Amino acid sequence: MKKIDKINFLKNSKGTYNLCRCYFNYDSYYYYFYIVDYSDKFLFGVEEDDFCLDGFQIRKISDLKKIELKDDLCIKILEEKHQLTDLEVPKINLSSWKTILESLKLLNMMIIIQDEIEGDFYMGYIDKIEKSSIHFHRVDADGVWYEGDIPYSCITSITFNDRYSKTWQEYLINHNLLP
Repeated sequence: MKKIDKINFLKNSKGTYNLCRCYFNYDSYYYYFYIVDYSDKFLFGVEEDDFCLDGFQIRKISDLKKIELKDDLCIKILEEKHQLTDLEVPKINLSSWKTILESLKLLNMMIIIQDEIEGDFYMGYIDKIEKSSIHFHRVDADGVWYEGDIPYSCITSITFNDRYSKTWQEYLINHNLLP
């Protein structure tokens, strides 16, 4: 699929009840997104899974292999449930990974950074934003904190305000376990 076709598809789907089935180069599985914004480099969507919205994701358009509409009864069910009516979408500058991360740092919430190609998964908080990387405080499944740099070139997706990271953040705050 050509980049111009992807951009036009995103343009026509932004802010609608069009549920988009997105296939990425690094994954044989697909994801369902409502497109809330896009740029010439990134798509910004709300992930849908079994009639539930589960957080925001930002992914590179260059990794998008194919995008198509999901067109079945599920869409009517989701419309009746008014899933998108009260959705608060944060303003994210989608110019580059650096500007995206600067926008997310202002939200002061736990995020998930993935390198789907290498299979790396980092969950935590942005500490410092550099020219080509971020300094990140991440937590593992045992609640142990680590810190280190993550180059932008390794990032395939960023997820935030999803059930998984919100549950972790709530637990860590309630038990005074933040770094």
